[in-house]
Amino acid sequence: MDRSLLSYKLATIAAFAAIYFIWGTTYLAIVIGLEGFPPFLMAAVRFIVAGLPLVGYCVFKGEKFPTASALVKNAVLALVVLAGGQGLLIWSEQYIASGYAAVLVATLPIWFVIMDKTNWKTYFSNPYIIAGVVLGFLGILLLFKDTISGTSMNENVRLELIASLAVLLGSVCWVAGTLYHRTNPAPGSIYLNLGWQLIIGSVICSVISVSAGELTSFTFTHISWRAWSAVLYLSVAGSIIAFIAYTWLLTQKPSAVVGTYAYINPVVAVFLGWLLADEVINTNQLVGMSIILGSAILVNITRAQVQKTSASNVPMEDEAVNC
Repeated sequence: MDRSLLSYKLATIAAFAAIYFIWGTTYLAIVIGLEGFPPFLMAAVRFIVAGLPLVGYCVFKGEKFPTASALVKNAVLALVVLAGGQGLLIWSEQYIASGYAAVLVATLPIWFVIMDKTNWKTYFSNPYIIAGVVLGFLGILLLFKDTISGTSMNENVRLELIASLAVLLGSVCWVAGTLYHRTNPAPGSIYLNLGWQLIIGSVICSVISVSAGELTSFTFTHISWRAWSAVLYLSVAGSIIAFIAYTWLLTQKPSAVVGTYAYINPVVAVFLGWLLADEVINTNQLVGMSIILGSAILVNITRAQVQKTSASNVPMEDEAVNC
């Protein structure tokens, strides 16, 4: 086999492994990070550690400092996608299993269909997309069945319910930010813009952390090496390595193929949560998770097919990634 062809195949395998497994492991890494960090401070540290090298690399390459307009656009994404999407996810994993949270995030394709108003006519004229959305909501209801049907709600159950709803709200935030980015892209490379989003997101999460009183009884000297390692892993592997692999794959493979990471990540997260964190998932939750993943696959595959012939084509790569 030609050496260049072999190198390309190995690079492709490595890139898919990164988006499949690195992003799938980030949910458990968040749980480990929360052993030492309060949630929004952890998000702030993660974002700044990832953002500074990205911006530094772009400056080294000679990219210009972003304009005020570009900074505003990146600030909107930092607030909605990073502080809202990732921040709420990290906060929620204090109270719910990491695998459970990953499956709730897998509802993203459903929220895209519901919130992408410009394509409603195309989406809601397709019976498979409608069926996928309905199945997705049935899966969510099944996940919540035990809590909703309970005659009483103690503090732990109440927090689990709030945390689950917060993950769904975070997914909605992520979709809203992605749709905003579609019509309001900032000039500059994707790495420069992501770097600034991460830096601004770190500032926003720091403000939230201070406002929420997370620093009242917190000291950095008490953070374990496990927690530090988890946050560094989230920053370097999750936000830089896997993201670079994702953007490279989009230039090499069809976006629908690259987007299959969205179905693999929850499976990896559920398995690792069970194996390494003793997370327990009951039968109703397992069935609900299967229904949600099935609905996400149905919606995404159908959208990819519909968009090939749609006049208002929306590339699949516009969708959110776990940065």
